[in-house]
This record gives sequence, structure tokens and C-alpha cells, in this order.
Amino acid sequence: GTLRAARRWRMNQWDEPGEEGATNQDLYEVLGVSRDATEAQIKRAYHKAAMIHHPDKRANNPEGSDQTFKTIGYAYKILSDPEKRQMYDVGGLDQVEQQEGLSNINIDHLLLNVLMWDNGQKMCFLCGLFFVLLEALVLPLLTALRLDGSLEWSWYGVTAPLWIPLGLTLPLFCLAPVQISNAYQQAGDDPAKLMQTRATLVGCICLGLVIGCIGGTMAMVCGRLDGDESMTFLHALIPLLVVEGITALAAMGAPLRQALGALGWKALRVALLVMVAIKLDGSESMAWAVALSPLVVWSCVSLGLLCKDYRQHRHLKRMGRKGGATIEEEASAYAPFFFSLRTCLLSGTLLSVLLLSLRLDLSLTSISYVTCMVPLLLSLVGSYAMVTWGLLCYKPQGLGDAEYEHIPGQEGEAYGTFGEKGGDYANYP
Repeated sequence: GTLRAARRWRMNQWDEPGEEGATNQDLYEVLGVSRDATEAQIKRAYHKAAMIHHPDKRANNPEGSDQTFKTIGYAYKILSDPEKRQMYDVGGLDQVEQQEGLSNINIDHLLLNVLMWDNGQKMCFLCGLFFVLLEALVLPLLTALRLDGSLEWSWYGVTAPLWIPLGLTLPLFCLAPVQISNAYQQAGDDPAKLMQTRATLVGCICLGLVIGCIGGTMAMVCGRLDGDESMTFLHALIPLLVVEGITALAAMGAPLRQALGALGWKALRVALLVMVAIKLDGSESMAWAVALSPLVVWSCVSLGLLCKDYRQHRHLKRMGRKGGATIEEEASAYAPFFFSLRTCLLSGTLLSVLLLSLRLDLSLTSISYVTCMVPLLLSLVGSYAMVTWGLLCYKPQGLGDAEYEHIPGQEGEAYGTFGEKGGDYANYP
């Protein structure tokens, strides 16, 4: 734990280079190395430059400055990471900072942000979440009743909770051309505004295609369930699979670990859709337990990630007791509440999948489809109740009491995030 904390302290020192324009110069020039320098050469150059400009080592160096020291650390942070160095070589600092901004958006930060809203914002959020909850409750309940024979509705009526939000997007797409046309007129000859307007246009077109493909798949699946045998379920999924393939391209520019994670979740989703479609088309060689296995894998992997996050929470909690906590450590104070929320959702999903597999594979008519959905529905209701309690009632002790370390004479600029002051900088590799 101490070694990981020291490494994290070292890297958090230079999350930002400091003053605006401080990193306009080439990062290779900052360290005094060539663009084809090896990792060892970059490391040696970094140590040499840092020892000259470090606040504790530059008593005889009038040219040294805190800003230069931070810029050197920031340059090393980028160039010592193979993925970030590759992004920097291709797209410069803009691409690196854009990717860092996306990767730094984690659930702890988002949760802490929501929990720090005022009561009016929290109530608006809960109202919106309540309508989402109704959608999530009504759809599986109507589906289960239809499968049990308690409802004689068309499948278009059963899936009405999905059609309603799609229909609400139509006014937005009707207004979008007007807004984009006005934006083009206001942009004039400004290249930045023109580029932003074109990006908005491309985004609207892509979003329209995605919604159209989802609606097309829903319509074909409902028609097939209502008795239209002109197509198979697998054919009905083609538009949705095209969307999955297109959205997979968005992960190509991400760091390797993040891209593999996104593609892994997408592969599970695609596998679930394809195997369920094959089973619905009458395949006798595949059991329903196999067709639904991607859901089981998703639940188990999610529980594994939950255990990993719990270990990280324990580590952050220990660091927070030593003073100088970061925002992650402050957010981790809410972790027990959030762990309970995730466990509730995952447990309900897993139990419903297992009951559904038993009902379909063993033809246990004593278990109705509504019974299979009960764990999922209860987990959704329980999760909403927990979120409501967390927003309106829960506040852990000590939140907001973190003390951030500052360099003398540099009030307002955090140099370190946590750890002992005055540590021997030269000992960090």
C-alpha cells in the first residue's frame, strides 16, 4: 500500500502543467531528448532536469522555477507512458488532454458531484430517475404477463415503454435542421465555429441513424413475435448489430486497456442478442442457459469489479486517515452506499436470469414468468429507494475536511496530493 501511495503521489503532482501556455513548447525539448529517444534516455533526462529545478535542490540555480519543474514532470508523465506518448506523437497535447479528460471521468467523481447538489437539483434528478424506473419496471412486467398468457396484447403494445422515448426524440430531430442552419449563419467565416457546427451536424446524423436502426429492429422483432414469418429473429437484429459495429469504432482511438474493456462489454451484449435470436428461431442444440450465459458472465464480472473497487476503497480510506486526501478519497467515503446499490442491482439481475433459465429449459410451469421477474423488479425498486435515501439523507462524517499539501509561497497551487512533506524526491524512480 505504501509503494502504491508513493507512486500515486508522484504522478498526481503533475496532473496539470500549471500556467496556461506552459506546455506550448515541445515536450521532447523540455526534457532535451530527441523524438526517437528510448525509455531509459527519457528517464535519465528527466532525473537530470528535475534535480536542477526541484525546489529543494536549486538553491544555487537562479534560473530554476516551480513552473519549470512542474512542466518537466508533466512532460515526463506523458513521454514515459507508451500509449500517451503515441497519442502525443500523432495528435499533440490536445489529443492527450482530451483522452485524459474522458478517462478521468469515473463513477466516484460523478457520484460525488450528484451527492453535492442542492436539494432542488436532487429532487429534479429523482423525478427524472422515477420515470426511468417506471420504464424499467413496466417493460419486464408486461413482457412476463404476455408470456404467461395473462395479456392478449400485441407485442407492439407490450413494448410501448420503449416506443415512447423514441417518439419523444422526433420533435428534437425536427428542430435540429433549423438550429444547425442558424449556427451556420452565425458562424460566418470563423473556422472554429464552422468546425463545431459541422461536428454537431455529423453527430445529429449519426444519432438519427442509431435511433432509426434501434426502431427498425424493435419493429421487426415485434412483427416476428406477432406471427410474421417472412423473416427470422436473427435477420431482425441486423440493424442493431450494425449499430454495435459502428459504435465499436469509437473505441479505436482510446488507450488499449480502456478500448479492450469497452469491446469486451460490447462483445457480451452482441453475443447475448445473437444467441437469444438463434434460440428463438428454433435451435434445439442450444439450451436457454447457454443463450442467457452472457448475462451471467456480465453479472459475475461486475461482481468481481465490485470486489476490486472495494479493495481500492479500503486503501483510499486508510490514506484519507493520514491527511491530505484527494477527491477520490473524499468520494470513497460514499463507497459503502454505492457498493450496496451495485450489489442490489447485480444480485436481482442474476437471480432473475437463473430463474428464467430454469423456467425455459426445464419447462417448470409452476414457476411463472412474473415470478422470474420478481427479483429484478425488487432490485430496481430497492435501488431507487437507496438512491433517494443517499441523496436526501446520507452524508458520511468528515467529508470536506481533506487537507491538501501546498508548497510554501505558492498558496492555492497544490504541489502534492498526499504523503509526507519534504520527502527525498531523488529516490522516486
